[in-house]
Amino acid sequence: MTDEPIRVAPRTRGAHRTIAEALAAAQAGAVISIAPGEYAETFRLARRVTLLPQAGDGSVTVALPPGVGPLTVAAPDCRMRGLVLRGADPAEALLWVEDASGLTLEDCVVTHGRVEVLGSRNFVPRPEVPVGSIPLDNDLSAELADPTAGGVLVTRRTRLRAARHTALHLTGDALARLDDTAIEGVEGIGVAVSGQAVLRADQLRVHGGSGSALRARDSSRVLLRGSGLFGAGRNGVLVQDTAEALLTDCRVENPARSGVRLDHTARAEINESTLAGARLSGVEVRDQARVMARGARVTGGETGVRLRSSEESLIFHCTVTGQQGNGVELAAGAAPRLRGVRVARSGKHGVFVGEGAQGTFDHCDVIASALPALHVARDAAPRFRGCRVFDSAHDLGVEAGAQAVFENCVAINVGSPRLPGMDRGSGPEQPPTRGPGHDPRRKGPGPEQDREGGRGPAAAAPTPKASAESGARSSEDEYEDGPTQESLPELLAELDELVGLDGVKRDVGGLVKLMQTVRMRQEAGLPAPPLSRHLVFAGNPGTGKTTVARLYGRLLSALGLLSRGHLIEVDRSALVGEYIGHTGPKTTEAFQQAMGGVLFIDEAYALTPPGVAQDFGSEAIATLVKLMEDHRDEVVVIAAGYPGDMNRFIASNPGLASRFTRSLTFADYSTDELVRIVEHNARKHRYQLTDNARKALGGYIGAIPRGEGFGNGRTARQLFQQMTERQAMRVAELTDPEADALMSLTEEDLPG
Repeated sequence: MTDEPIRVAPRTRGAHRTIAEALAAAQAGAVISIAPGEYAETFRLARRVTLLPQAGDGSVTVALPPGVGPLTVAAPDCRMRGLVLRGADPAEALLWVEDASGLTLEDCVVTHGRVEVLGSRNFVPRPEVPVGSIPLDNDLSAELADPTAGGVLVTRRTRLRAARHTALHLTGDALARLDDTAIEGVEGIGVAVSGQAVLRADQLRVHGGSGSALRARDSSRVLLRGSGLFGAGRNGVLVQDTAEALLTDCRVENPARSGVRLDHTARAEINESTLAGARLSGVEVRDQARVMARGARVTGGETGVRLRSSEESLIFHCTVTGQQGNGVELAAGAAPRLRGVRVARSGKHGVFVGEGAQGTFDHCDVIASALPALHVARDAAPRFRGCRVFDSAHDLGVEAGAQAVFENCVAINVGSPRLPGMDRGSGPEQPPTRGPGHDPRRKGPGPEQDREGGRGPAAAAPTPKASAESGARSSEDEYEDGPTQESLPELLAELDELVGLDGVKRDVGGLVKLMQTVRMRQEAGLPAPPLSRHLVFAGNPGTGKTTVARLYGRLLSALGLLSRGHLIEVDRSALVGEYIGHTGPKTTEAFQQAMGGVLFIDEAYALTPPGVAQDFGSEAIATLVKLMEDHRDEVVVIAAGYPGDMNRFIASNPGLASRFTRSLTFADYSTDELVRIVEHNARKHRYQLTDNARKALGGYIGAIPRGEGFGNGRTARQLFQQMTERQAMRVAELTDPEADALMSLTEEDLPG
């Protein structure tokens, strides 16, 4: 570099008026010092130079005028430090690094335009080195100084913001390294890598965006370490064609589709990383793609690991917890190897082996699944060796024609053990045994059955909703396909099917229309009117408050106003701590679990016990009020309880009154409505009431006292259960009963 910097200062004698003038006068190695201000110009770096602000980072903005070309780098080892680069059109290239050129961005902000790093025109294919063999710690200094192929980009402590389609695009045989770099607010994909480009990233953070946070295509390679991809509008990492990705010590949180998705013949390694809150799957593998995961943690979402690939994937010593659906799911043709995998608290099956799938499960644990922990479908042929099932009602479900093999597998604290060779608890080692070829026809209620019971069809788990798109899909989107979106008319029809609740249905329908208008205004670029989506549900127990709350979240998700629409149900014990300093974190944790959905606080009035001046419940309320303000568009809070007590709860804190401006009243059921709830439960379980039973049931319910112990829908559900138990005792005395006798509930089956 030369000793004296070249100065750019429009109002200073002896200095250049524009950056372009200074560049024209600069020799290779020159440093150009720029006075504070905004410079409306474009320029081309044709020699190795350094641009930096005279008065410190952020004091100089280079603003591209409309209709001019991008800022272009056409020389090796160029540098920009502390500059703000702003484009005129977020959909256009703002910064262009040509082939055989190199640029380092340090402490810069690049906004309203994308960065393009181009491949070589004289393209010579690189050897196909596996992604795991590429050195991640290469700082690209040699490549910057002498780029013999495509363009080279290095960023340090730099932010890329508010681009459209993509913030950073690598093509051909380009190289890039991103250190401590943030990408925010992209209407599209955060980083798109194609050709044979190689991206290295250490402490990269991608926040939001309507597309995938990172997408690799063709035969490109992507290496991420210590990085976080948060709230992507599609997938966290999407790898397609023959591209490969390596994630080490990374976090992928709350993507609208899958955390890591592999298509075609792509490959990925996931090491010691966390994939949390994906709407679809933490890891999804399709076609002939393959994943190798070691020590990964997959939490939440619909499915933990979904393998629909005919290639052998490897999942070693990973944990899969808290899914709404299956923990690990294999589709036809899949034949993975899983070793030391722990699957816990699945809303459906811990391991679901679909039709025709295979795979080997070595020393895996499945804990507390809502449905049978292991399910093997027709023509599936998995092998389970040394696996354990804990704390589940059922350990195994096997369909006809399955060829499952079990070696030394045990069930512990399982209500109905069916693993071959198993009694209750663990047993001695057993030789390989083929599992039973059928699955029980009758199953208990799933985890989504409403705890209040009887209101209507059980609410299904939230179905993922595709992100809204504006305009035609860009080339960056062409391989992406979305999940099935829940239909708003279908959800409203589900609401209408609920027994009773006429006033609540009208109120919710009115809210939906209001929020449709809000959505249309937002899409038209108009400000949304002031609107609180938080609600108070006032009603006695068993009046369907939980059912409607769950459906309300799904409706908001279908409207695009909540990202997930799931429901987290809590009460005082989940929010209030046992000692000083415990309540705030406990309340925050419950609130964070509801991000993108509904936080349902049952018996909310218990947070303000009458006659108690000093209580930790007030701290929980204060924490909730602040969180509701900080995340007003991300969580809906519904406070539920007895009508009179809810007034006291709202009056306990001024912040609650301003946030809960709308209350829905859930009236007690009439006798006729309770009869209809019993009939609904009967139909759902393939029973039918005789005419005499229906008349007698109405009289029986009408005579039940409607005091504090009356349970409304719960009473109807309990009554149905008692009738089926009495019917079972009656039918058991018959010899060879007809099907009608097994299905009919008569007046004799009513409790005495």
